[in-house]
Amino acid sequence: MNKLIVWIDRTPVWLFALLVATLGLAPWVPEPHIAEKIRWLFQGELTRPLDIFDLVLHAVPWLLLALKLSREVWLEYAPHRPAPKPAQPPRDE
Repeated sequence: MNKLIVWIDRTPVWLFALLVATLGLAPWVPEPHIAEKIRWLFQGELTRPLDIFDLVLHAVPWLLLALKLSREVWLEYAPHRPAPKPAQPPRDE
């Protein structure tokens, strides 16, 4: 999990926005595919495994973008913990 968080922190926002604009919304006509799949989900019509996989495939860029933006906000505005004190070497007496 830490490797994923580090990767998300290092990846620029524009890349996630590009993923959302392409894979997250494709195909554009007649409506974005993810909107159709979410509508099916709420209507109870999302039953085939292929449709569920398709929903996950189109939702991943949105989830990554949301995670990236929330991490940026958290790192910017979260209360910072004080730095730990360095370990003291043992005293020779």
